Amino acid sequence: SVVTIPAISHHAMKARRRLEMSEVEMNEDRYLGGDRIQQVGALYQGYGTHYVDLWVGSPPQRQTVIVDTGSSITGFPCSECAQCGHDYHTDVYFLETDSNSFEKQVCGKCTAGSCRDDKCRISISYQEGSSWTAFAADDLVYLGGPHDKPLDVGGDADNDVKTGENPMNAYNYQFRLTFGCQTKITGLFKNQLADGILGMANREGAFFKQMMN
Repeated sequence: SVVTIPAISHHAMKARRRLEMSEVEMNEDRYLGGDRIQQVGALYQGYGTHYVDLWVGSPPQRQTVIVDTGSSITGFPCSECAQCGHDYHTDVYFLETDSNSFEKQVCGKCTAGSCRDDKCRISISYQEGSSWTAFAADDLVYLGGPHDKPLDVGGDADNDVKTGENPMNAYNYQFRLTFGCQTKITGLFKNQLADGILGMANREGAFFKQMMN
């Protein structure tokens, strides 16, 4: 087998990632200014993964998540998570107490995980050895839009445009998502650049299925 080792440090990779994100924001500004040379999409290529900007809560907080077609549950670190890759991840932990629309799932109403200690608990392990544990929660989310600033409801969105081509319309596609508010992570989840994971497997609970519902 072949083992690939990056020729640059993690911090250099993180700096390059932030530079790429600022360049994308410049392209978005050009697009919104009427220069449509480059079309802006919500899916970006990272280092060995594809990732998206997931804006969570009211007001929205950005969580960068890798797109995973092998699992169906979305999760990212929340405020209770200790030593969960803060020095590596692109964004800070999701602060659920700052969201007016956040709801923690309670026993008897679990749509993800199982009831333990009066919470709906989720435990996920992956074949390469990484794992995470979380409690299930619901909040308002939308994908895409500008990298470094959230959108406001009805703010700059063009309600006459029914496609996702204009990134300023991303908020029009907001919906309520059930996800894992991570309290512990291991393995690659600690030192990856992305904050969490977006479950896109063709099973109930997947991001796109919740979006359709």
